[in-house]
Amino acid sequence: PVPTRLPERYDGEPLRHLSPSSYTLWVSCPEAWRRRYIKGEKTPPSGSMFLGSRVDDALSAYHRRILEHGDRLAVDQVLDLYREQWAAELDAERDMLGVDWEEELTERSAFELGRQAVELAMAELVPHLGDPVDVQRRLEFALAADLEWTILCYLDLETLKGQDDGEPAPTVVDFKVKNSLITKDRADSDPQAGLYLAGRWLEDYPASELCFAQIAKPGKRRKQMAASLVSTSRTPGQLRGVLARIALAASQIAACYERYGPDRPWGFADPTSWKCGPRYCSHYFSCPGGAGL
Repeated sequence: PVPTRLPERYDGEPLRHLSPSSYTLWVSCPEAWRRRYIKGEKTPPSGSMFLGSRVDDALSAYHRRILEHGDRLAVDQVLDLYREQWAAELDAERDMLGVDWEEELTERSAFELGRQAVELAMAELVPHLGDPVDVQRRLEFALAADLEWTILCYLDLETLKGQDDGEPAPTVVDFKVKNSLITKDRADSDPQAGLYLAGRWLEDYPASELCFAQIAKPGKRRKQMAASLVSTSRTPGQLRGVLARIALAASQIAACYERYGPDRPWGFADPTSWKCGPRYCSHYFSCPGGAGL
């Protein structure tokens, strides 16, 4: 059974939403989920997260301009928007928790990588995404009418994308700036893609596919930045499957809260996972499942 309501947060208010990112965190580490969503232990965004968000902002602004004014910005104009948004959001983060810049990704190098990512996306990705229909749309849906919580998504871009038969097909686009590209096999099982497509399906506005518009950062295995488009789709049975998974996650969350309460650990990540370590988990040294004991 799906719980009618989710547990209370640290401020006494019940959780109102689950999202693709919160579901992914729950699956990877229930204890990290408890600390983040029940105890409110927020951590500063990493340099990689900040970089990806600013590239997303610039590409969203480009498509929003088309929808609102009917014209297309030149690459230099999009880069100007990128610079302005970078400075504004960096000031905002400094007023909160700051940005956790990494040794190999300083503020200066991240800004330059983002600039290159915007240029590459405008040249190799944007021309193939189709005509924009909506940008950064809030998509919210419930699994049942009597629930006091919903699934909340923000769709980077929705388009009508031309197909081989000449008919435009409704498409969801998600921008990524990552160290490694999402493969087709991974895209076909990605929970974010499944939930986005399920939400469109439930609102009677199904998308034929979700397209990951990706920029891969240079690194040890890749000397130059690369761009890639990877599309995935879901059958109705697969859409029901992803909804069943998030329903079960909600039930597990409610059961852990009832059994362990808000202050005891709810379960630890796989210790062999790359996520369970001091580099990628800010709670590692205080977590009993990490180095906390």
